[in-house]
Amino acid sequence: MKRTAQIAVIGALLAVGIAQSHAQTPVVVSQMNVALSGFSGGGSSATPVRIANKDIINALNNGSGGFSFSKGAKLLIEVPAGGGSPSFFVRDAGNDTDVSDFFGTDSSDVVSNGKQQYEIFFLSFDNGAGTSFDVNGFATDHIGKVNGKDTGVLDGQVTSFNSSVSGTGGDPDGNTLILKGTITAAGAKGELH
Repeated sequence: MKRTAQIAVIGALLAVGIAQSHAQTPVVVSQMNVALSGFSGGGSSATPVRIANKDIINALNNGSGGFSFSKGAKLLIEVPAGGGSPSFFVRDAGNDTDVSDFFGTDSSDVVSNGKQQYEIFFLSFDNGAGTSFDVNGFATDHIGKVNGKDTGVLDGQVTSFNSSVSGTGGDPDGNTLILKGTITAAGAKGELH
């Protein structure tokens, strides 16, 4: 009887450990919108270029990741509700694919009044096959409540941001890109991941 009780306790502890290892974490998910324009070329040519979300999705499809996202795919940014580094993924027909390895992001010198925060925002992208950009600029983040069906209300979250950026990049033909534009995120929702 004593041995059976010990096995039951060990089984219960293992079940709790397994449940905790699969526990989901609340995150804030927003649709990211990249709108860059500028010029591609070299010392003797300058051709107008634009980079938008669809171009990034296409670059991911043509890059080293072997993706085949559809035209309806959306580029999303996810931030842990408790704070931490953002990650990037593509949502396509209800399936989420992490593409964080192709992006880099950072911020510096955050100043906040509790409702908005201001920072210098950095974003880089490289599809591993020649398409890349590295931009930064002034960003305004709006702070507030985010709702989610599975998370309820998450307070003190970035509900949207808008950044005016500039920087450089490259294309598969080896041309240099000089870029400016905006990077925004909106439609923040709470989700469990």
